[in-house]
Formats: sequence, structure tokens, C-alpha cells
Amino acid sequence: MSLLPTLEGYMSDFSGFSSPAWAPLLSGARDRAAGASAFLQMHDEFDRDDFLKFFAETADPAKQCATLAKSFCQTFAIQLALKLGIPHGVRFDRYDPASDRIVVLVPLGTVRRLLDRCAEKRHRSLDGLRPGEFEALWDFDWEAGARQSEAVSRALERMDAVAVGKLLRAFASPGIEKKAIREISVEAAAQAFADSIDPNKYRAAKERRRREKHAFAFGRPGHA
Repeated sequence: MSLLPTLEGYMSDFSGFSSPAWAPLLSGARDRAAGASAFLQMHDEFDRDDFLKFFAETADPAKQCATLAKSFCQTFAIQLALKLGIPHGVRFDRYDPASDRIVVLVPLGTVRRLLDRCAEKRHRSLDGLRPGEFEALWDFDWEAGARQSEAVSRALERMDAVAVGKLLRAFASPGIEKKAIREISVEAAAQAFADSIDPNKYRAAKERRRREKHAFAFGRPGHA
């Protein structure tokens, strides 16, 4: 027997990592790392600007964002479970840097339960979503797999990532993004940044800068 499918959805109430709200955990983590690296080095080889340049050359912003996105999703999932009072299975899938969006996976069963709850009117705006357009989702045939009826296929097509995101937003706690940002500690943000750095590229960048400084020092008058 086939399991109910999972649908992709855009994480609701996420302003994007380009938003100033996320700067303390993104550029802030980078700046703090540069200052700490310059302070803690043994021989004062490099200054803060050197380390900022190393990071620019060797860090993977998308990887850093993906780690923070996963933390955001964990906070969102906990709050949603508390609000719904049921397991929901919403989980992080990936961060899409091109659109600056977080993509989550939502079981079809959860989508159907949320659509059922829309009738209770105890939710935020559905933003144009019409639950009646998705009634065919209850006719999903477990045994048919991808060979669903035309009505079910149309309903699944309409329940795209944007629609799933609207449905999640309707039942999400207002202010969830601010809560997630508060709950991601400075240490966790620092680790997300550190993990985004390619160690081989980082060592190579430092060695190039070391050679540049050496060439400059011995190329000055009096060092011939």
C-alpha cells in the first residue's frame, strides 16, 4: 500500500534572509567571527579586514542560510503542533537562494486536516485560498499512486507550494519569525557561519595573503 504523498510548501511568515531582521544572525555572525579571529591569532599576521576578505572568498552564504532556515522550521513546527494539538509532520526540505524562500514538506493528510479546520473560522486570513476547490483531495487513492483521477490530479496541481504556504500561514502563530530569530542563539548563528566556510579554500586564501604581505614587506626600500 502506498503512503499519502507529501506536498511542497513555501514557509509562511518568512520575510527572507535579505530582510534586515536576519542581519544579526548572518552578517553579524561574519563580523563577529572576523573580530574574534583577528583578536585570537597568535602572531598578528592578519587584521579584521583580512579575515572579512577570507570569509567573502570561502564562505557559502546559501549553506549558512540553510542551517538557519532549518532552525526556523523547527520553531515553526513546534508552535504549529502546540496550536493544532496534533502531530503534523511538517519538516524542512531546503532553502532556495534564488527565490530567498524556505521550502517545507507537508503530508497530504495534514493538508486535508488544515482544510477541514478552515470551516471553524478560527484562523488567520486564507489570502484568497478557497478550501472548496480541494474537496477532491479526500478521494486520493492510496493504491493508484501517481495514477489518480482527473479531479484529484487537478486538486493536487492547485495545491502548489504557494497554496500550501497560505494554508500554513492561516494556522501559524503571528510573530513566529520574530520568535524564531530570538530563539536562535548567537552561538548557533556563529556555528552556522563557521560550518559554511570551506576549510581548504580558507587555508589557501590565508596563504595567498601571507605571500602578498611578505612580498610587500620585502619589496619596500631597505629590504632589497
